[in-house]
Amino acid sequence: MLLVPGLFLIAFLLVALPSGGDAGRESRTSDLVLDRALGADEAYLPEWGIPVHRDEFDSGLERWTVRDRSTHGSLSYDRALIASSQVAVRNGMLTITGQRLEAPIPGNEDRPFVTGYVDSAGIFSQEFGRWEIRARLPLPPGSSQGIWPAFWLRPDNSATEGEIDIMEAYGTAASSPYSFSTRSRTQASLHFDQSGQNKTSGWTPAIPGLDTEFHVWAFEWTPTGMAWYIDGLLYKKVLREDYPAYDVAFGTGAKFHMRLNLQYGSKYWGYPDPVDPSVTVDRAPFEIDYVRVWELPR
Repeated sequence: MLLVPGLFLIAFLLVALPSGGDAGRESRTSDLVLDRALGADEAYLPEWGIPVHRDEFDSGLERWTVRDRSTHGSLSYDRALIASSQVAVRNGMLTITGQRLEAPIPGNEDRPFVTGYVDSAGIFSQEFGRWEIRARLPLPPGSSQGIWPAFWLRPDNSATEGEIDIMEAYGTAASSPYSFSTRSRTQASLHFDQSGQNKTSGWTPAIPGLDTEFHVWAFEWTPTGMAWYIDGLLYKKVLREDYPAYDVAFGTGAKFHMRLNLQYGSKYWGYPDPVDPSVTVDRAPFEIDYVRVWELPR
């Protein structure tokens, strides 16, 4: 059989690629080569297809609502003021920047920092699927105490008390509380309610270069449970049948929207230093290369 060169390449790749595989696996390099040979979307995943919602941050922020104090109030647990000025898209990147203010904003708790917060409420939400973010975190080791970047999901209109934390990371000081260092690790959590107690959590393995390199966090939600990945590695899994509270929080059919923000201050992992940049840096950019969402294959 005679093949023209381009078709020969595709035929070769089809024969060379192994079939099957675990559900939800990351696409292999050979998959991407085949995708490009066929002119396919680079975000295509064999088990999921092409994203149904995505932002590569090549233009504006039409896919997000940018919050500030006038639209979202002042979060009671935060040590930063929310301001739309701290959210920007430039050079194919969304950047949410936290920075120290010249003078703290007074209140029940002084707010010596200003930061940003965006969400997709009223724009995009779904039940089940795969969510993925590629980002670099503003957590220089030893000088990021109290800085708290996060990518998380909440139900529309507070339909349930469930919350899915795809990625949370906690900045470090010179020493770590609880004899556990959050340095080079991020956390996944599933909250069955908002008490802060009824939840399950897991930590990634140590990840070199959280503040200097981009990494990919992915989350998959199917009718049988949930799974969390870092750079293609599965590190936490929750089966629906194992948790009695699961159905109340995540089995109602409610759709969940995305939230991206950079908080300051955690009673568990420390509050930012209001004046000392060697403990909490003056400027902290949370850089997001893309956000992609796939729907559950039918």
